[in-house]
Amino acid sequence: MNYKQSITNLPIYSDGVFEIFQIKTTEDTYSIEYIKLTGKKMYFEELSISDKLRFEAEQRDKNLTLKIRIPQTKEITSMNVLKIGKEYHKVYNVYHFTNKDGFKQSDLTLINYPNVRLEGELWKNKN
Repeated sequence: MNYKQSITNLPIYSDGVFEIFQIKTTEDTYSIEYIKLTGKKMYFEELSISDKLRFEAEQRDKNLTLKIRIPQTKEITSMNVLKIGKEYHKVYNVYHFTNKDGFKQSDLTLINYPNVRLEGELWKNKN
């Protein structure tokens, strides 16, 4: 473990805040995917997307939108959607690590999440 007693470089998450949604599906014959608000918010630090990562994503037909860093939490998975501002982003990949100063962090790679269906809107449209 690389824990240092004299920690002087605290991580700063000041680039923005996001709301966390859980991806759900209906139990009908033809299931419909929708997202449900969890009520949780987190602050993040925005990272740059490397050319190599962008190239690999394009080869898989994935539209990478952002890469962000947050304090480590294992409750965010690829079954989550994050709302940053007015845009929705699906979690494509999560990488958990401990930085050189001993802080546990997670890097999230996000892709575009089109055709957003919120839980409340889904039920309104059925009736």
